[in-house]
Amino acid sequence: MLGGAKYRFFDTLDRTARLSRARAHDAMVVGDRHQDFGTLRDRALRLANALIGLGVAPGTRVGVLMGNRLEWPEALFAIAAAGGVCVPINVLLRGFEVGYVIEDSDVAVLIVDSRGEAALAELPVMPSTVIIVGDVEVPAGISRLLRYEDVVEGGSALPTGVSIGIEDAVMTYYTSGTTGVPKGATHSHQGLMWNTLHQIFDLGIRPEDRYLVVPSLSWAAGFHDIVLPLMWSGGTNVLMPTGEVTVERIVDQIIEHRITRTLLVPVLLRQLAAAPDLLARLRKSELTWVMSGAEPIPAALTNAVNAELPRCDVVQAYGMTEFPLISAILRPEEAVEHAGKAGRPTSISSMAIETPEGSIVDAGQGEILVRSPATMLGYHRKPEATAEAFRDGWFHTGDTGTIDEQGFLTVTGRKKDMIISGGMNIYPREIEDVISAALSVGEFTVVGVPDERWGEVPVVILRDGSEAVAADILRVCDERLSSYKRPKRVILRTEPFPRTPTGKLLKRELSPWAAEQVTGAAAAEGH
Repeated sequence: MLGGAKYRFFDTLDRTARLSRARAHDAMVVGDRHQDFGTLRDRALRLANALIGLGVAPGTRVGVLMGNRLEWPEALFAIAAAGGVCVPINVLLRGFEVGYVIEDSDVAVLIVDSRGEAALAELPVMPSTVIIVGDVEVPAGISRLLRYEDVVEGGSALPTGVSIGIEDAVMTYYTSGTTGVPKGATHSHQGLMWNTLHQIFDLGIRPEDRYLVVPSLSWAAGFHDIVLPLMWSGGTNVLMPTGEVTVERIVDQIIEHRITRTLLVPVLLRQLAAAPDLLARLRKSELTWVMSGAEPIPAALTNAVNAELPRCDVVQAYGMTEFPLISAILRPEEAVEHAGKAGRPTSISSMAIETPEGSIVDAGQGEILVRSPATMLGYHRKPEATAEAFRDGWFHTGDTGTIDEQGFLTVTGRKKDMIISGGMNIYPREIEDVISAALSVGEFTVVGVPDERWGEVPVVILRDGSEAVAADILRVCDERLSSYKRPKRVILRTEPFPRTPTGKLLKRELSPWAAEQVTGAAAAEGH
């Protein structure tokens, strides 16, 4: 077969498991369960051959609805070895949302554990084959119901012999849906290999590293930040059980398992920065590196954590479900001088900016564009959306940002979140950074609301704040921002901010809520 000697996705595991020095080394740890590379490879091959016996052929889509556990990587590598397409399904989704993913992606086989039990009971559409991991109550009417361990035991540990092309599809990740209905970003074997291997160089992955996996493996960040590169290198991944993530438990795991690296989304990083007792414990740990991303991070936050953990580098990264998952990174030696920026492109990424006028430039402000061999094949069954995303030789991310003359990227938000006031573009991130640098105000964000005179104006939404803090925010903005960028008011909110299941802030839901609050306040004031 053309390209038959090139790596496929299964080789990420297979290569390491074949090495005598690594075969018996821990690949995955969760709780008191340990699994070495050799055992993971053998069980994945058994499952792969069993899936083939159940009718999984090249291109067959297999959904995985599980919490973080040893069976998850087994399933992923098994599906890849069988030539199938793995469809990770977010364990935080409700039944109708899971049903949408299953129907839209044409899932024929579903592997599910107790984390997916509630959603399973609500599914409007049931795949023909369901494989349950552990004790799972299932609704009646499933055509073929099997137990995971029975399936694994029934398969051979020999290579599958399936012919797989390097550009064949192997995974479909559904986007978080920050701007509408989730879309399935489909990736090839070759694309995932590019995404895996570059991190070894760009992030300095070492075989002795021990990585604490905080995100759910059902999210793109779960497998594709550090986990797979570390498997290629022969290091150890320690899985946080799904649903048990708190900063206290994270610190416990870091100390217990002698963790050297982890990933904390901004929400968790803020909680850690506000917990001096936990920071004190981490200063005595083996932790040397923390990466954060998912949304723009204020420089004040990364600076604060870096100052508290002098032997640990806190770095910011930028990426997307469409890949590369780490398209840009701010390296430790750049963190102080360029705090608040997302860094420069990684070794397999090129970046540019499309200005509001439609020009594509190397430096400037506008929509962030990416080009990379790791980028997805396209959106599943959405040719128009795929064509819209891939224009002019670039992938259009839908994010806004600035690239300076040195090539450093600063992410300012989503393109649809940009505020246009009196014909002037206002990026909420710029206002948010000013507030974060001057005040410690807890959780807040900036959105645009309609205005009769200016079209739109910025407002600040402050969660669990006070009128005094609101006054401080307006004072700081008056002192440090141009008049057209200054928020017109601060809205106090007690309810949690709406977020996607992966933790991304949903400004599109906050904006209409804020508009209602402004209208009501104006009416009360007699305006």
